[in-house]
Amino acid sequence: MSDHTPDDSADETVDERDESRGMRNRRRVLGWLPTSAMVTTNKNYRAPGTQGGRKFLSTEHLATEAVAAYVDGELRMNAFMRASQHLEMCAQCRSEVEAQSAARSALRRSGEIPMPARLLGELNQIPTREIDLRAAGDAGTQAKPDSHLDAPGFPVHRGQRRRDR
Repeated sequence: MSDHTPDDSADETVDERDESRGMRNRRRVLGWLPTSAMVTTNKNYRAPGTQGGRKFLSTEHLATEAVAAYVDGELRMNAFMRASQHLEMCAQCRSEVEAQSAARSALRRSGEIPMPARLLGELNQIPTREIDLRAAGDAGTQAKPDSHLDAPGFPVHRGQRRRDR
């Protein structure tokens, strides 16, 4: 005799329907994800600065970071040459480069900047090692650490303490 009751067969049918619906939903969701066949490279793309790529237009101004890098001599040669060409035509960028150069020179001439003694004292009071806050009790009543990780100077872990396993 079978262990199944009429109610069990109805439950199996419901389970099969739920499972098939789940598979359909999973397929539907996965259909939105790109596959390697869907993603192709743009064969006509050319990187800026390469042959056939977008050129730096003389109407585009130099970014603030580019001006600072130009003045500091940190640009690569091709970027330096493009910036130099642009500076020949653009008075606005030329004035920004001159202002950046003046600021750089003034900073170099300024020499050492003195620090107030009070600020130096406060900075020296900042602890340079981690402090075990659990050992805030009396120094004479401190117990020996349970493990080397509990010794002062190691990071304090909040929550459960680590146990040797």
